[in-house]
Amino acid sequence: MKSLRPYLPLGSLLLEAVITIGIAAAFMTALVAFSVATTRSSDRALEIQQSLWNTAEGTEALRAIAFASLTDTQTGTLSFAAPTWTLGTSGPQTLADGGTRIVKIEPVSRDASCTVVTTGGTVDPDSKKITSQTTWTDSAGRSHTSTATSLRTNWQDPTGDCWVAEQAGQVNFALDTAEFYGGKQLRSLSFTNTGTTTVTIDKISFTWSNSAKLDQLFLDSSKVWSTTGPGTPLGAAVSSGTELDISNFTMTAGQVSEITKAQFSKEMDDVTMTMTVTFADGSVFTSAPFMPSD
Repeated sequence: MKSLRPYLPLGSLLLEAVITIGIAAAFMTALVAFSVATTRSSDRALEIQQSLWNTAEGTEALRAIAFASLTDTQTGTLSFAAPTWTLGTSGPQTLADGGTRIVKIEPVSRDASCTVVTTGGTVDPDSKKITSQTTWTDSAGRSHTSTATSLRTNWQDPTGDCWVAEQAGQVNFALDTAEFYGGKQLRSLSFTNTGTTTVTIDKISFTWSNSAKLDQLFLDSSKVWSTTGPGTPLGAAVSSGTELDISNFTMTAGQVSEITKAQFSKEMDDVTMTMTVTFADGSVFTSAPFMPSD
């Protein structure tokens, strides 16, 4: 008995083949288009990433340059010779990837309360507006710009009225010069006002590693604390760690002073000490442990 097969006209077979080929072609076209689009998207992402890096490098370089070297400019350039960045004024500069960059340094104005203002106010000598701007052309020929802006302040060594350095940060204490004279007197611990403004020492405390008591303290030729005054506490010699509210001791810019005498009640051989100094602005210096020479 013969098997029965469905009868398919020749035209139908050709149509199916054409449809199959068409579907395959459409799929391949879509696959190629997707691959091209993905490549272009990846290229654009890399271009954007490089531009953002170039822009960020500009602002970080401007933060690394000494504040005094930040000259106002609208067309700044940057050059690097390890380990120093240098600001130029002949921008824009062409970067290694073909893009260009300019950096800008602009004055900043503040009002009477030291708030930054865009109109009026007074130019703050301790503030600069810094800008890094990168321009590049992508693989499709389109132009793009990336900009980053920030505020730079001369807080470490201000010359104006809006930024006052902490007094504790202006004074350098030479702990290695300290010595005990006659076994009971701490002397020769020198300290220098390295800043540009006057500082005032308000309180001092010491710690030490034996049972001795402290009964007077001289800075330079001034008695700034004793059990009978000036300063507080009064009445009895004090133990390790007691805070002394001294007669305020003022140092002008550049002044070098020293502890000329801190009188203890017993021998201080091989004693480890620390010192904490509180300034009139509330800032505090606390030393590492040190051992004065005998």
